[in-house]
Amino acid sequence: MQRLLASSHVSSRVRRRSACTALAFAALFSAVSIALPAFTPPAGSQADPAGRARERLARAQADAASAAGRYDQAVNERNEAQVRLTELEQTVSSTRAQEAMLRSEVARRAVALYKNPNASGLEALGTGDPMEAGRKTKFSEYADKYYEGQAQELDQKADRQQQEQDDLQKKRAELDDAVPRLEQEKADAGQKVARAQRGIEIAEKLAPLRAAGDPIMGPTVLNAAEMADWLRSSGASPRLSGGVTVVQIAQMYVDEGTAENVRGDVAFAQANIETGGFSAGGSDNNFSGLGACGGCGGQNRFPTALDGIRAQIQLLKAYAGGGPLVNPASPYWWGGDSSKYDRFGGTASAPTWRQMGGGKWASDPGYSGKVLGTYDKMIASAEGS
Repeated sequence: MQRLLASSHVSSRVRRRSACTALAFAALFSAVSIALPAFTPPAGSQADPAGRARERLARAQADAASAAGRYDQAVNERNEAQVRLTELEQTVSSTRAQEAMLRSEVARRAVALYKNPNASGLEALGTGDPMEAGRKTKFSEYADKYYEGQAQELDQKADRQQQEQDDLQKKRAELDDAVPRLEQEKADAGQKVARAQRGIEIAEKLAPLRAAGDPIMGPTVLNAAEMADWLRSSGASPRLSGGVTVVQIAQMYVDEGTAENVRGDVAFAQANIETGGFSAGGSDNNFSGLGACGGCGGQNRFPTALDGIRAQIQLLKAYAGGGPLVNPASPYWWGGDSSKYDRFGGTASAPTWRQMGGGKWASDPGYSGKVLGTYDKMIASAEGS
C-alpha cells in the first residue's frame, strides 16, 4: 500500500513525511482542492531565452574570432622572425668575414710599411721618377684610409645586424611564450562557442516545456555531463555507495527518464533537493525520499542506485498520468505488480511540476518552486549564462 510522500527538505537531511494510504490519496484529491502557489520564473526568464542564447553565441563567436586572430598573428610573427634570424645569421657572418679581410689587408700593408718605411709600403712598385713615387705614396695613403674606413663601416653594419638579430631573438622568445597561451585562449574561445551553440539548443528544447507549465512528462534536455558538472559547481558533497559516480547517477536519470518519457533532468533536480546535493540517501539508494513519513519505520531501501531512480521515475509518471510503464514495475516500490501502478491513488493529479507540493509528493507548498529553481540553475550552468 502506497504512502503519501511529503518532503520539505531544505538542508542535507531528508525530513520525515506524514503517512497516508493510497485510499486516502483518492479521497484527498477528489474532495479537496489544494491551492498551489504559482511558480514564478526567475527575473528575466520571461524574455526570449533562445534570443538571449543567440546573443551569447554572437559574442562568443566574436571573441573566438579575435582570439584566433591574435593567435594567427603571433604565429606569423614568430615564423617571420625565425626566417629573418636565419638570414641574419648568414648575413652577419658574411659581413664579419668581409671586415676581417679588409682589416687583414690593412694589417698587411702596415707590416710592409714597417719593414720598408722608405718605400711607403710600395717597394714592389718602386720607380726612378720622384713624381711618380710621390703619386704612388699618396695613393698608398688613400688606399689605407679607404680600407680602414670600409672596415669600420662593415664593423658598424655587422653591429647593427647583430643588434637586429638580438632583438629578433628576444621577440621570438616572447612569441614562443605567447603562442601556447594564445593557443589556449583560442581553444577556450572555441569551447565557449560550442557551449553557446549548445545553449541555443537547450533554450529551443526548453521553450515549449516552459510554455506548457513545466510538465513532468517530456524529453530530458540536459545530458549527464551537464548535470554532473552543475552538481560539482554547486559545492555539493555527494555521498554515494557501491562505487557509483555522480556522472553514472546522472546518466541513469537520463536513461530512465527517456525510457518512460519523464523529464529525467528535472527528476535529478528533485533528487538534489531531497538529498541535499546527494549527501543523503546514498546508503539506501533512495534519492527522492520514497517511503519516508512521520510514524514510518524509515524510507525505502533499494539494492542499487538504478532501482531507486527507476522507482522515482515511475512514481513521477504515475503522478503525471503518463500511461503504461515501459520498464517492468519496480519490485521494490510496486511489488513488481504493474496493476498497483495503475491503481495508484494520485494518478494524473500532478501532470506538471508546478502542481507538485502541498500534499503531492511533498507537504511543502513551495516544493515545486524549489525543484524548478534548482533546475533553472542547472539550465543556466549548461547554457553558460
